[in-house]
Amino acid sequence: MRACATMVSYKMELGELMAERENGSMDPCTVPGQGLDGVRFREAMSRVAAAVHIVTTGGPAGLGGITATSVASITVEPPMMLFCINKSSPSATRIIENGVFCINTLTPTHEDLANIFAGRTGLHLDERFTRAEWTKLVTGAPVLTNAAAVFDCRLTEVKEVMTHLVMIGAVEAVDYGQQGCSLTYANRKYGTL
Repeated sequence: MRACATMVSYKMELGELMAERENGSMDPCTVPGQGLDGVRFREAMSRVAAAVHIVTTGGPAGLGGITATSVASITVEPPMMLFCINKSSPSATRIIENGVFCINTLTPTHEDLANIFAGRTGLHLDERFTRAEWTKLVTGAPVLTNAAAVFDCRLTEVKEVMTHLVMIGAVEAVDYGQQGCSLTYANRKYGTL
């Protein structure tokens, strides 16, 4: 019973803190992680292996896409996913305006495509889609035909967190290829898992 009371107390404290933050009563000059050296943080994060994805959008605002490693499932019931994107990315605006996105999980054969969508080749927005075969599922967002897995999502929420946007979507369709390796990124280079 004591653990339950502690959990209730924790939830109340967390709720109160979030309410204070939303009401603007917290110190606006306080920036999370302000004393942390950004170079050391980036170096630590470079050692965390992550799956590599291309997040795409398509619709009235046009095509857009990025390479992303900050991707996660949120819930199974209902199926929800999220990814993070820099606010300055032209694809961020297109994703919001189109209201859809597809998370395409890459295989090791997609390393060149990952570099294209990461902006390392000089190809922009629509041009990036000329280097692979694409199809569509439900939302109209481009789906990589030979991806390890795809999650076709309708945008439900956008949260601004400092320099980035957290895009949250309801998964409307999935597809996947044969079981095999996925492309990963760690120590500033590609690998497989």
